[in-house]
Amino acid sequence: MDLIDPRLPPELEHKIFEIAALARLRRVPTLMLVARRVKCWVEPLLYRVVQLYDHSALDAFGIPAFSVDAPERKSSHFFRHVRNLFIGTAIKEVAVKSWLLACPNTTNLYAMFDVTPEIIPCLSCFTSVRYLTIESRALSLSSASFPLFLSVTHLELLDSIDDIDRVCGNIALIPRLTHIALNKYLPSRLSHAALCNNGQLQCIVFLSAEMLLDASPLLDDVRFVCIRETVQYWIDWLQGAVSGDDYWSLADTFLAARRAGEIDRTYPARD
Repeated sequence: MDLIDPRLPPELEHKIFEIAALARLRRVPTLMLVARRVKCWVEPLLYRVVQLYDHSALDAFGIPAFSVDAPERKSSHFFRHVRNLFIGTAIKEVAVKSWLLACPNTTNLYAMFDVTPEIIPCLSCFTSVRYLTIESRALSLSSASFPLFLSVTHLELLDSIDDIDRVCGNIALIPRLTHIALNKYLPSRLSHAALCNNGQLQCIVFLSAEMLLDASPLLDDVRFVCIRETVQYWIDWLQGAVSGDDYWSLADTFLAARRAGEIDRTYPARD
């Protein structure tokens, strides 16, 4: 009588190791030692989240730190697995270009770098970004039909000096945009009426507690919420990248509760 083969089907085995790796990324180096096939399955997961800003925050999330020159030293194969990419202000333009070109499959991009005419062509390689944080200048140096914007559903705009009318016009033309967030000074510069008139938007967030809203039409808009940021923004981004628990999820939960009549405030609590 033949012995029954005790091995699991490869597809199931792959899934089990992937779940184990994602549950605790710190385990990945150990799991890689199990077998060559397991190494092939789980090593790319180390590259799902890349944060080039505050490496001291990464350990709490079990996320590996990458050097700025990593794309020059490692195989391009691995960086095609990056889905969440945060590039901080201290990264020089040459390195920014290198990272952008190395990670074309990114779906969540936090771009703190200066958006210059030289950077714009590198951003054109992105066609799957859904969550985007970027200088508002990006919307004055390009159009809403620029490849980067075609897939964006959640857009956070950082402060910069721009052609505000062009920025407002392009916001209205981003085809899949449902959520928008504005930082600090932008709420006082962009037209509140234009945001209200954008029927495609489901959520309008001001990330500023000091913003004066007297007579603003947004006060009567059920999609509007102000969030007082008490969590450092790069920590909030990491939480969102790892678990989905970020200010966007807070805003959606808050607006749903307000629509249900459970609360009537404009400012949610953010612990």
